[in-house]
Formats: sequence, structure tokens, C-alpha cells
Amino acid sequence: MWLPNIQQRAIFSITANPLNPRTLYAGGYGRALYASTDGGATWLELSVGELGGISQVSAVVINPGDTNVILAGGVNFSGVDRSTDGGITWRNVLNDPEARRLEVNSRGSIDFHPRNPDTVYALRTFPAIIYRSSNKGARWDSIGAIPGLATSDRMNSLAVCPNPDSAHIMLASGRRSLMYRSTNGGRAWTSTGTMMAGHPDCDVVQIRWSPTTPGRVYAVGQFQIKTNVTNAGLMISDDYGLTWENRRFRDTSFMSLEVYPTKNGDEIFIGGGQWFLSDKSIAGDSIVLRSVDGGTTWQDLSKVDWMTNELGDVGSNIWGFAVTRDGNGLSEVIMATEGGTYRSTSVTSVRTTSESAKASIRSAPSSIIIRVDGQESATYMIVDLLGTCVASGRIEAGAEERVSTSGLAHGTYAVRVQHPTGMTTALVQR
Repeated sequence: MWLPNIQQRAIFSITANPLNPRTLYAGGYGRALYASTDGGATWLELSVGELGGISQVSAVVINPGDTNVILAGGVNFSGVDRSTDGGITWRNVLNDPEARRLEVNSRGSIDFHPRNPDTVYALRTFPAIIYRSSNKGARWDSIGAIPGLATSDRMNSLAVCPNPDSAHIMLASGRRSLMYRSTNGGRAWTSTGTMMAGHPDCDVVQIRWSPTTPGRVYAVGQFQIKTNVTNAGLMISDDYGLTWENRRFRDTSFMSLEVYPTKNGDEIFIGGGQWFLSDKSIAGDSIVLRSVDGGTTWQDLSKVDWMTNELGDVGSNIWGFAVTRDGNGLSEVIMATEGGTYRSTSVTSVRTTSESAKASIRSAPSSIIIRVDGQESATYMIVDLLGTCVASGRIEAGAEERVSTSGLAHGTYAVRVQHPTGMTTALVQR
């Protein structure tokens, strides 16, 4: 059911381009970033800044309005880095003014305004400050903070209500398992008074709003102490996060959660994980579950041949899911784990869509072939990993240009085609 994809590399986050789901990004160890433009069939290894060190790229998000803009952060990062060319070059855009560590802990720590994707929010792990940018992450301001946290508390997830008329409602949670809520766009926060699972030993690691049912929210919890074996699982709220009910799997420690819309309602994927893999008394790692009816019934997808990662560890913690399309147009799930990624076309009913293509880019042995469709001309630019332009030009509507690469050094290049309705990008190897 699950086939190895990126092999023997720890992957801490994965995301698909919302306008072209065949484009994927996955974050790894040492600022490693893996990019695919063919639905995960092949991957290019890039980096968020300089490759190396012990940082984990555990937060990668793509701006839903301008998908060339990518934001990344994670464990041992100093804030948030930003790319405007599809992951080729990066610049740090959010950091601590006193040079203290500023971590944005997971993909669920960054979220966008549903009406205006230029507005983006980020939650700092500790202290729990909420930052906002109104220009796609280029500049940030602090707008609020979670009150009353202890020094050992850590915030993991921030979620903006996706309903345009309720986008002022935001939820946040993390270690110590309290759920916090804002009704004024993140400026002021109060606890709902609900301790998730009824005990402090439950880190709420991810929060996701339902894309089909207004007011419904899902959250998953993770615990570390085996005597607290009923303090995790899947929690659901049906009143915009005011009250919560632990629905299933209270004895299971989870790391990941994704929710997708289908014609029958919410399709949910949850993945298990725990910090201490040697303690088998805690159920969590190696557990993969799917529901096609909003959490009422569940399918066990845990039959996986787990791989070791580059550190020699068996990577059975599940860090995320993304839905893409394979070469035949079938929807496919990519699962990110601590040992690599896995893919399967047999475990989802989600149907992906993409914007109509205005330009196509493909690579040949000694050239890059660019074709422009539609009624208007376009311009193209080819840049190397340092952002240096190595070729550019103009292509008339309906024409095809073959750009020679015989004089270029071997490596990875980004091709950007600017047309009147937007930009088409691709990563190619020379």
C-alpha cells in the first residue's frame, strides 16, 4: 500500500502547491529542502539557506495566492525564512531583535487569512508571540501573545478560521494542553478553560479546521509519560473551538493531522509519534489512520516497511501528509516520516485540481523547452541556486523556445515564465 519515496532521509514537513498539487516541498535535517514538480516521482535536494547543522525544517508553507512565495522555519531555526522564487534562494524575514532563538515549530504554526492570502500569521514556540505580515511574509509585526504560560510551556499550532465571515477567530495550543482562542484576529487571547484530555501531559500538536463543516475543528494530542496513557487522541469541537470532546484513540500519541474536503465530507489523516521510540509502552509511532466520514469510522493504514534515516534511526514517527497527483492524473497521498516519504494512490478519495496551464516547461538532455499557450506572449528567466540569471528572453503566444543548456555548469536551475495571468515555475537539472 505504501511505497518508499524519498528514502533514508528524515522528513519533518511536507506540503503541496495549492494551485498545482504536483509541486511538492519537504523539509529535512540540516536545513535540507526537497522539491518535486512531478507529483513526487523525482526530487531535487535544495536547502533553506546554508545546508548543514542540526536544524529541522519542520515548517514549510506555500502562499495560496502567490505560490512562488514559500515560508520555512523549524527546530533550531532563528525565525522564519522566505523564498520568492519557489525555494531556490532564501532570506531571513523574521527573527528576535535580541538574537534569541525564535522557533516556529511546525507547519501548523503558520496560517493565512482566508480572504487575503497576503496576510499571514506565525506563532512563536516560546514566548508565545503571534506575528502578522500583510505583504506575503516580507515584513512582520507582533500583534499579540498567549497569556499566563509557564516557562516550560511550548506552543505548537495556530489555526485561522477558514470561513471568510469568521476569519477573526483563531485557535492556538501546545504543551500543557490548554486551548486558547482569539476573536479579534490574534490581538487578545483567552483560554477556553478546556484542558485537552483533562491532563497537562498532552501536547496539542496540530489543529485543523474542517473545510466542509462551518465551526468544526479537529486537534490531535501527543503524550510522553506512560502512566498518562489516556491523555492523547483525536479531539473535535463543533462550536468554533469553545468546547471540545475527545472522540477517539485516547491511548495513542499523535504527531500529525491533515483534513481534506471530499464530496462526502471531511477526509482525515492522522499519524502517530512519540519522542522516546524505545518506550514501546506508549502507542504512537508507526500508527497511520484514515477516516472518510469526519472521524466516525477509521481505516488502519499502518502496514509500512519503515526505513532508517541518515542518522541510522528507524523513522516511524509520522510528521505530515500531502495530496498530489501522479503521472496518470490519480490523486496520491505522500506521507512524511522520520525515515523518509512514502506514497500511495489507494488511500484517498480526495480529488485535486490545478489552475489551467499558461506555459509548459520541460527538460531535454542539452536544453530547456518552454512553450507558451494562450493569446499573449510571455517572458522567461533561468536562474541558478544563487539567484544569478543565466538566460532570459521573450516567447510569443503559441510558440515554443528551446534554450540551450550546453554552456551551463551541472546543477539545479529554476525556470520562471511570467505571463499575463501569473507565473509558471519549474526546477530542472543540468
